[in-house]
Amino acid sequence: MRKNSLYIISSFFFACILFIYATSTNYQNSNSARQVRTETYTNTVLNVPIDIQYDSDQYFISGFTSEVTVFLTGSNRVALASEMQESTRKFKVKADLTNASVGTIEVPLTIENLPSGLTAVATPQKITVKVGKKAKRDNVIVVPEIDPSQIDSRVKIDTVTVSDEKVTVISDEETLSRVDRVIAILPTSERITGNYSASVPLQAVDKNGNVLPSVIMPFDTTMKITTKTVSSSSSSSSATSSTGSSTSSSSSTSSETKPDSSKQD
Repeated sequence: MRKNSLYIISSFFFACILFIYATSTNYQNSNSARQVRTETYTNTVLNVPIDIQYDSDQYFISGFTSEVTVFLTGSNRVALASEMQESTRKFKVKADLTNASVGTIEVPLTIENLPSGLTAVATPQKITVKVGKKAKRDNVIVVPEIDPSQIDSRVKIDTVTVSDEKVTVISDEETLSRVDRVIAILPTSERITGNYSASVPLQAVDKNGNVLPSVIMPFDTTMKITTKTVSSSSSSSSATSSTGSSTSSSSSTSSETKPDSSKQD
């Protein structure tokens, strides 16, 4: 009788252990499966443009960051991949300035049209914008500018012209009052080795040459450059010898070649 009791007790004990083990294993498997189902991914989207909403007829805005970085998080990798591509992207980053007044203000960024199941955070989350009354000035003179380092030593500039000698500049009232001129800039990638003709950008600058935020109409112009070849020292020597061998004629030749050397400088 006692042996039967011990057998029953031990059987019950082992049954409890097996039950606890099975329950624990099942819970772990269930929890692991749940973790797999809820695994999330984070993608970084660079250079997302900001859609700024404001009254463009009344105001001119400047001094703001035009693009942000967006961190997307979600468990749907297909949706994430779709939002990574600009051509298939649905979400937009917006800044609402519809009720803004003149001055420098800080505006929060919002993310709209985000697909369900995804979350997004923009960096930065706010932008600073200068808002001013819109103003326009016509007939602003265009001045071509060429860095001397962009001119090949074998040539010298003869003439420089632009297709638009005067343009219209739009900015806020305060900035527009500081506009001194508009410059047509030869791109830094260009090097003048002969005659040149191409479209170049325009920039509004103050009297110190500092670039000012503005919209210029037209925004570019055609710059035409004509050049002359710089006379070499060998050709100057040959020209000198051809004038004569006398001392007087040599002196005359020397005086005639001096202006050429000064133009090369």
